[in-house]
Amino acid sequence: MARYLSVINATNKGRYSGGHHKNKMTSNKFDDILSRLGTGKWNFYTLIVMSYWMMQVPSQILPGAFITPAVPHTCRPPPNATVIPQDNDTHIQEQCSYMVMGGNGSVEEHPCTEWDFDHSVYGDTLTEEFKLVCGRKFLRPLYNSMYFIGSFFGSPVNGWFADRYGRKLTLTIGSIVYTVLGNSINWLPDLTAILVVRFFSGLFHSACIQPGYSMVMETFEARYRSVAGIIIFMPWCVGMMVLGGVASVLPNWRWLTFTMSLPLLLFLPAAWFLDESPRWLIVRGRHSKALRVLQRAARWNKVSLPPERELRTLMQDIMIESRGHEVSKKGGFMSHLKTIVEQFSILVRTKRMRRITLCVYYLLLACGMGYYGLSLGGESFSTSPYIYIVMSGLMEVPGSTLTIPLVGRCGRRYPNVVLFFLTAAVLLSATFIPKRISWLMMALALVGKLTLSAAFQIVYLHLTELFPTEVRTRGMGTASMMSKLGSTISPFLVDSLRSVWGSAPSIVLGCTSLLAAFVTCLLPETKGAALHDTVAGLEASGYVRYYHDYMFTCTLPRRHGLNQNQNQKAVYFIIGRNVPLRVRSSSKRHDCCD
Repeated sequence: MARYLSVINATNKGRYSGGHHKNKMTSNKFDDILSRLGTGKWNFYTLIVMSYWMMQVPSQILPGAFITPAVPHTCRPPPNATVIPQDNDTHIQEQCSYMVMGGNGSVEEHPCTEWDFDHSVYGDTLTEEFKLVCGRKFLRPLYNSMYFIGSFFGSPVNGWFADRYGRKLTLTIGSIVYTVLGNSINWLPDLTAILVVRFFSGLFHSACIQPGYSMVMETFEARYRSVAGIIIFMPWCVGMMVLGGVASVLPNWRWLTFTMSLPLLLFLPAAWFLDESPRWLIVRGRHSKALRVLQRAARWNKVSLPPERELRTLMQDIMIESRGHEVSKKGGFMSHLKTIVEQFSILVRTKRMRRITLCVYYLLLACGMGYYGLSLGGESFSTSPYIYIVMSGLMEVPGSTLTIPLVGRCGRRYPNVVLFFLTAAVLLSATFIPKRISWLMMALALVGKLTLSAAFQIVYLHLTELFPTEVRTRGMGTASMMSKLGSTISPFLVDSLRSVWGSAPSIVLGCTSLLAAFVTCLLPETKGAALHDTVAGLEASGYVRYYHDYMFTCTLPRRHGLNQNQNQKAVYFIIGRNVPLRVRSSSKRHDCCD
């Protein structure tokens, strides 16, 4: 049976337009321009500049593993206090009070205000400087979570800004603010100010990532686009390894943040020479500037472009065809937020769409929580957090690259089920490893990081194919926010559970991944399947039975009053009704629907 089905909503004629086909035509026309430009210095410059930026980002997201760790400490009573020694059986590493002999011979408990910190693993940390222990220990995971909270709120804001005012302007402003914040945090003497800076760093995080990624995707021709999309994130792994190496050499947290933030400054002059996305300029009607960008690209790549008149005509056609898709982006920011809230209901209104939405939400919540739980949990899974973070970055290299042939050969659903099961298996088995065999526990955690990183990438690919065209943008946007919510939870989850039982983080993250494997089974496979244009088409696809042995035509009975086209190889549906359809194929007759 033909896999590409044409869906007609007979009860709501004209409600869903063929916008996806217009967008495809627009993409094809612009891809023709990119094919003429080819792939050369102009494209590689954008890719190299953004790859350099991606290498610096882990040092701003993950330094909490070395800046706010749970440092072993003991209470330091006042010198003149008559302290009653604690028994060895009841002595614990974290002391929040001490016992003294009162004047009348009674034993009194006093709260501890000074501590001695162990420097055998960590040097001068923010934990020690601001005494983030006992009643203030919740501020340690808050240091990491403040960044993710800012990123949670920044994603929709920066996405709207990039669509409204351009990729380069958003990237320029975002990178300048991000660089200033990154280089100022080590000079701040107050913890509250440090947490505020962390929040705003997260707020501008997506302003430095999303526009740059869009610029790379919109400047590479179609045949190299997927490769460029993978290459741009590979330096992330290198950045993690560099962070672990530098942190082992610079144990002082202020020198560490200062050293890791300085390379951000090198990006700013390089970003000045980046060109605005020509596609965005064309869609926005700024054809003269788009023409200058294309001409500059042609000079860099040493190719020739069609005549200016032909290019302007092509730009006009692209703008007209894409105008229908840009309507929703007009208006102010509050109008944009109102539209998001109003249109969100379509994601949970119907049965199949609701199942896909809720399943995808949980999967990204689990991936975000597990990924950063394993990334920031070096002290739970190894004796050396520095070696752990270096190896963790190394594990992401195969996790990011091997997924390409895997999904091409095996699809999306079954590889993810296997990867989530493997993640759960290694994390749950780590709970049975004795602490003295620390290398085995670290190895299991790193294998879990590898499989979860691969699953994370496949989930993003799968969700882009699961959401129909008319809701794909809002579906991906809200799903991405669930991932950031999981990232926000993970520091508190890992830190609080570790204080109760050392193996608790592994059990929780393992059970979360195990549940994710079962949730993935509820999603349909999308390999080789046609992408749905509308929610109505997605709901109607639940009635289809695929017959692979015959090319046939389904026709509605005449009593439904629809025009018949006996030669059209497509299936027609009455939306919301279980209508039996007749199939004609050679001499055989089948029912398309139950």
